[in-house]
Amino acid sequence: MVNEIREIGIEKEIFLFNSDDKVMEPKLYGFPRDEFEFLVELRSLPSDRLYPILTTLQQEELQYRLRANKFGMRLVDTPVKLAEYDWVDNHWNKYNLSRFEDYTKNIYGTDKSHHFGLSNAGDYIALTAGIHVHFSSRNSETGEVIDLPIEKIVKKMDNEFIDEVSHNHRIKGEWESKAHGFEYRSLPCNVDVYEVLKKGFEILRAV
Repeated sequence: MVNEIREIGIEKEIFLFNSDDKVMEPKLYGFPRDEFEFLVELRSLPSDRLYPILTTLQQEELQYRLRANKFGMRLVDTPVKLAEYDWVDNHWNKYNLSRFEDYTKNIYGTDKSHHFGLSNAGDYIALTAGIHVHFSSRNSETGEVIDLPIEKIVKKMDNEFIDEVSHNHRIKGEWESKAHGFEYRSLPCNVDVYEVLKKGFEILRAV
């Protein structure tokens, strides 16, 4: 019988605002950021236990909240920030964001995704921030990755957090393949991380 180690890791996207509530570019101030350069990206350590994940994420967030304060800025975990089209165009061209491909998949076959973190909102563009939940399983002796039932896990996560997903206009059923396993991508950034980890481990250990 194969001995498995099943782990979870968290990535949290969060906005960096100046005193006028304008989105600042994390790269310019030494913050970890996502590949699209308008969100700070905080990471926990992966673990097969809840509290090491939670505490490492909290420590990371505290460190960078203090850094933001030093610059007279703040980290804000709002799922949506409206931006003007000109700002988005300039940012898009500055970082040549068209070079990125969308590898996001959806168990329901939905075409839209949160990959670029942008969506139309009338006269503005909505910049979006989420929490990505990494699920993985590996052989404890060889380290070989063990495939997980992705659709089953994603569907169960959707069901557990349907209110948070729908109330924040997130797209349910999103996931992306990773070398270690996969990440669930439907949650907003302001969801309760403790509850995400609690439910995530319940689901991961039951499938």
